[in-house]
Amino acid sequence: MHTQSRKLTAVSMVLLLLVSSTIAFGLASGASLQQAGNAGNAAAATVTFSDQTTAGNTVTVDSVNVSDGGFVAIHDSSLLEGNVVGSVIGVSEYLEPGEYENVEITLFDVPGAEFDSDELSENDTLIAMPHEDTNANGTYDFVATDGAADGPYVVDGAAVTDAANVTVERDGAVEGESYTVSNFSAPPSVAQGDTVTVNATITNPNTVTDVQEVVFRFDGEVVARDQIELAGGESTTLSYALNSSSIETGSYFHGVYTQSDGAPGQVQIVDEVQSFEVSDLSAPDTVSVGSEFTVTANVTNPNAFASEQAVEFRLQGTLVEAQDVSLDAGESSMVEFQVDATGVSPGTYIHSVFTRDFGQSALITVETTGEEPPEEEPTETEEPTETEEPTETEEPTDTEEPTDTEEPTATEEPTETEEPTETEEPTETEEPTETEEPTEAEEPTDTEEPTETEEPTETEEPTETEEPTEVEEPTETETEV
Repeated sequence: MHTQSRKLTAVSMVLLLLVSSTIAFGLASGASLQQAGNAGNAAAATVTFSDQTTAGNTVTVDSVNVSDGGFVAIHDSSLLEGNVVGSVIGVSEYLEPGEYENVEITLFDVPGAEFDSDELSENDTLIAMPHEDTNANGTYDFVATDGAADGPYVVDGAAVTDAANVTVERDGAVEGESYTVSNFSAPPSVAQGDTVTVNATITNPNTVTDVQEVVFRFDGEVVARDQIELAGGESTTLSYALNSSSIETGSYFHGVYTQSDGAPGQVQIVDEVQSFEVSDLSAPDTVSVGSEFTVTANVTNPNAFASEQAVEFRLQGTLVEAQDVSLDAGESSMVEFQVDATGVSPGTYIHSVFTRDFGQSALITVETTGEEPPEEEPTETEEPTETEEPTETEEPTDTEEPTDTEEPTATEEPTETEEPTETEEPTETEEPTETEEPTEAEEPTDTEEPTETEEPTETEEPTETEEPTEVEEPTETETEV
């Protein structure tokens, strides 16, 4: 009933406002009230706009009937305060004459209007109003002309309207939820004078950015108060440090708290916190390079109260891993370290498990794996370099003996047989042609023996036959020719 009465009241006010504005528009444009009334009687329109939930950027008009065509405009609740033109926050596309159902209208997209937002930020009462296309250009000009064009359909002196309560609910949107606290950590005991360090993760569970208060309380009192801004779904880690010098020994409650969430803890302030003790160190004597091995040691809390202390594993003095171990009064626990020997050079090392004041050490040998030596064997297969024996096949270079066959140059002796030029008589001297036998000597390409055939050089004896040089007299006869 309340919603319906509010809706009717809104519509009534709109009718009155629009009748007044119609008169003003008519006077401003030179039209008489009678003419405006006649125009209203000539055109008819109806509209139905139901209550609905929206994501904030569109609304749906159930039905609209415009006899002369036009638009459906959406006004926000500022129309009820007299803001006739500025209240328009949405308008449909141009509608041809006729009846339409489920007309979806995009908000904050109106010709001639400017907006600071593109969606509704909160619930509101919106008014659907059919408008004419008075200038017949297919464009909604009511805002751009400050109401002079494309005014509302008027029936019996009142604008045609319908109002709806619109609820904004974005898909999956969450707002106003308290920040949450998680991953709370704090020491169970602290020696008087030491610092109590508390850590906690704060998360904004909302889908929008928010700013909320986070406090750290110790013994009920607020020690620190922060205003934390986080985007939707964002988390941050807060750390608080409390000096215990002025705090009396004893047990205290503390914690980190938000608007409706929190994480409490308890800490014991004591005169002295004794170091955890170490015993029963155990590890393999030998491991391989690249392997993983396990080191264990028994750690005991000698205090009469719970305590959290660091336990370290070191290899050859280098810190490999540290664990924060919490033990109740007098409790013992086996602490385990998984150690990776990758990158550790072969050799023997001292490894240790330490607490603040105590520890144990032992030797461990890191060896190469048995697979590594075989990998070097391929270097022995370099024997194939001995297969360079084929270089012995260079014997074919012996076949270069044919270069010895150049001896035929020795057969150039026939140049000596030019002696026949000295005398044509000796056809006998043609015997040197017999010396052409060296051509037969070409057969022995297999042996250099032909070098022995150099004996024909002994046939140079014909040089003794050079005596025919005395018979050069025929040269004289040649002159006779």
